Amino acid sequence: MELVSWQELSDRGPDLVPCLDFPGVRAAAGFAELAAGVPAGACFLHLRRAGPGPLAACAGRWAGELLATGRPIRAVLGYCAGTALAGGLADAFAAAGPPPMVVLFDAVPTTGGSLAGQFTLALESNARHLTAGELADAYALAEQLVQKYPDDLPRIAAALAGRYDQLISSVAARLSVHEIFRQELTRAFTAYLDYLLLASEGGFGSRAAAPLYVCSAGYEPPVQGARAITVDIGHDDLLRDPKVHELVADLLTGEHLW
Repeated sequence: MELVSWQELSDRGPDLVPCLDFPGVRAAAGFAELAAGVPAGACFLHLRRAGPGPLAACAGRWAGELLATGRPIRAVLGYCAGTALAGGLADAFAAAGPPPMVVLFDAVPTTGGSLAGQFTLALESNARHLTAGELADAYALAEQLVQKYPDDLPRIAAALAGRYDQLISSVAARLSVHEIFRQELTRAFTAYLDYLLLASEGGFGSRAAAPLYVCSAGYEPPVQGARAITVDIGHDDLLRDPKVHELVADLLTGEHLW
């Protein structure tokens, strides 16, 4: 199966299970760990770079690529900010055939505050190479943007990406880092902001099927009255937890009441 928008994680059965998450490197477990641990016969796929919106066009493109394989779509899984992409994808599948189940892990909405939070995290990894004044000004910028333009996420993202590039350029000059590497750092951060912006266009509902929320300790569904299962495990380990693997296997095989 040659796909452009999807990367195969495992292929142990005919049914497709597309997974929506940012394909970056981080401490938290991702869908690769879940796909490796779920014994159910299915083919797990991970979204590659999401690309520019609008979300409806992206979801249609992603769905069309998988529908063209002729294989049944068993479920759509989303994690963290990627959960807001799952409903639109499930609806695109439902428009062409049976609606897949939708399972959302630690669902969170994308807001101006979350964009600013990711900016802060990105700076913390380079904090020792930045001056106190540079850090203070950057944190102040993030706070001011959220307060002044709380609903203008593209504007917030553009300003944060610009300041990040400026600061990374300063770090690169101080450490004599090659320009290609500096550009890659900026490109990676900008790609993540673009992904979050795309997720901000989505929601947690679906015309195809009401989602099931799987929450780690301390997380709650972003909508009231939702069907939810809470697992006594930390957020970073949610997708590598054996209990979660067993739950997903039961959902896919129909052994767990959906």
